[in-house]
Amino acid sequence: MTPVRAVFFDIGNVLLRFSTRMILRRFAWAVRRHPVKVANYLWHSDIGDRIERGVVDGPQLYAMFQKELGYKGSYAQFRLLWCDHFTLDRGSNAILKRTAALVPTYLLSNTNALHIDFIRERYAFPGLVRGAILSHELGLRKPDPGIYRAALKMSKTKPEETVFVDDLKPNVEAARALGFIAIRFRGAKDLKKRFAEIGLD
Repeated sequence: MTPVRAVFFDIGNVLLRFSTRMILRRFAWAVRRHPVKVANYLWHSDIGDRIERGVVDGPQLYAMFQKELGYKGSYAQFRLLWCDHFTLDRGSNAILKRTAALVPTYLLSNTNALHIDFIRERYAFPGLVRGAILSHELGLRKPDPGIYRAALKMSKTKPEETVFVDDLKPNVEAARALGFIAIRFRGAKDLKKRFAEIGLD
């Protein structure tokens, strides 16, 4: 078995849990609109893609919410509304901490500047990794093959030496197609078992 030389962790619903339903309810309440209208704006348009590719930054997003959804709060309030919905997954974070002591460990996430700044302020795990491939900085989102190639360039490893952990099937399949040791996250207990199978214990 080829030794593992690098590990990349996704953030959302791997290291930090979140509920899209809860996020939707919070936004709907904040703008006094029906949840369906908010859902259509957030997830059924190209806004999510533009945010995660870095085309739209925080102030621009705030202005769009004011214009399109009638948001009345301050920018500071909007930032909290946009960001403050994560819950630390203690199990996966313990695995990341242990893994980072064994091999070079990184983050690989579809995210945005508001979220990643908030996460770095609130949580310890960004300080445990050697680097991060973030969609909004690269202008690419998973499952685009280019984002995985950027990860390999950062870690200076071959795909067969590189582990990638993500909760979403399309992202895992895209990494696996490039030769990564790609693992779909199904909870910390399962991940610990999978890591042990490849010598990360």
